[in-house]
Amino acid sequence: MIKLRITLESKEDVIREIAIDSELNLEQLHQEIIKHFKLDEFEMASFYIADVNLDLGQEIPLFDTSEKGNELITMNQMIVSSVLHSAESQLIYVYDFLNMWRFHIQFVEENEEIESGCVLSVGEMPTEAPEIKFEEEKQEKEFDPYGDAFDGFDEFNDYEY
Repeated sequence: MIKLRITLESKEDVIREIAIDSELNLEQLHQEIIKHFKLDEFEMASFYIADVNLDLGQEIPLFDTSEKGNELITMNQMIVSSVLHSAESQLIYVYDFLNMWRFHIQFVEENEEIESGCVLSVGEMPTEAPEIKFEEEKQEKEFDPYGDAFDGFDEFNDYEY
């Protein structure tokens, strides 16, 4: 059994720690999340492998929606222990693409003595999905040799040519 901490990205704390068999696939983990957060089972969802900075990597969708089919690895093809196996491994779970509920999933521990199910429940699901702001990384401003010398120079119509 492995214990996972699943946290809704929201202003209020909404956390579930669940223990599951590490040999289940991600579709079965998806079903556990739906059950423990009381979500609608008929919405689309995807997992994303995330690095330590929570940058999104490979998408693992519920269904292969590619044009040819069989181009994507889907949830039922990936075992939980292959992506959640240490404290550094984590996933982002996006549920309901219209409302964009986002959850952070972390590996907590492996322990054969705990029983499967919800080990810890904190907070209640809000009635509406939290607004998620996608902020682009701020890059250092590129050197501009002219600075703001041409800031007011928007109209070419005032000049004869």
